[in-house]
Amino acid sequence: MMRIIFLAVNFLLMNVGFAQDYFIKMDLQADWLVFSDGAFREFKDNDQVKAIHIRLNPSRYRGDQLLVESEDWFSVFINDELITDNVKYLALPIDSIQHRSALISLVGDRSIKRKNQKTLIITASSSTTIPGPVVRPKNDSRNFVIAAGLLLIVLLAFMLRLNPKLTLSYFSLSRLFSLRESDEGQSLARIGSSANLLFYLFASLSVGFVIMVIVIGVDPQYRIQYLLKGQSFVELSIRWLQLSGGVAVAIFLKAILITMMSILFGINDQSGFQFLGFIRSIMLITVLFTGAIVFYFILNGSHEPWYSFSYASLRWLMTAWIILIFLKLMRRTPFSVFHLFSYICATELIPFFVAVKLLYE
Repeated sequence: MMRIIFLAVNFLLMNVGFAQDYFIKMDLQADWLVFSDGAFREFKDNDQVKAIHIRLNPSRYRGDQLLVESEDWFSVFINDELITDNVKYLALPIDSIQHRSALISLVGDRSIKRKNQKTLIITASSSTTIPGPVVRPKNDSRNFVIAAGLLLIVLLAFMLRLNPKLTLSYFSLSRLFSLRESDEGQSLARIGSSANLLFYLFASLSVGFVIMVIVIGVDPQYRIQYLLKGQSFVELSIRWLQLSGGVAVAIFLKAILITMMSILFGINDQSGFQFLGFIRSIMLITVLFTGAIVFYFILNGSHEPWYSFSYASLRWLMTAWIILIFLKLMRRTPFSVFHLFSYICATELIPFFVAVKLLYE
């Protein structure tokens, strides 16, 4: 496992050091306009439009290039004259624009969003003279994903170093899917054991991280997605910590609920088995999910349906856990199916519906 962690760290650090072969002189997103009610107005994030417009003074950027890039097909017009049609990338020398004042129009076949469309004035990095202020490309979302991912990897390595036996037990696929888990495995930890607190923290941070990366990649549809949106690295980090704190509170309440219901149903010896299995499922699923999502994100994956599918699949993963723990407890308790279903309703189904309400409202 340490070798896997080492490779993951190297992959993230390589992306931190990645540099583009041009400098960004200006990001034109702040200058986007839309044509509405017979006049141009400033573009807003909630606009559902397939065309945006930019007023440009070519004389200010002689020797530079206009870079337009999108994941969807688009056409480019300058002063209503078609320049190129059905492309996803365009690097147009500013010197080729012969007009004193240019109205650049980008027309796509889908709704245009800031995160999917680049409109930049760039200067090649090999240029010896760079007029005006020059900044390096900045991507706060990417920086957040890399920094938070590295933090989780460091935390995982620390847990593995501190308690390797318990860590490997939590990340055991065979224990997760086995319908008969040995008593030796359960003796490794109890719900309230201080040894488990670090793992609860890791589970909370991992769930928050997965949801944050998905939210970064989708257009907000649900209330929680709007609440978690952030523009800067600091805002994204704060949202992540807030979300992870909420998940930690939910895990704490889940532990209390399982303990109380197991005593009420007379199976308090199974509470640790159920709760620690729940934590194990969270850690395994989030680590696998994190690896896939972060790998796709860092490789500049911006295909929104992929993130939407990932977000929708969260409810099916929670459903799979409910089915799995039901089958596990059937082998470990003397209950009838109806009696056990009542217990599962109290400890799993009700929290499931609350989670779905929060995530998909």
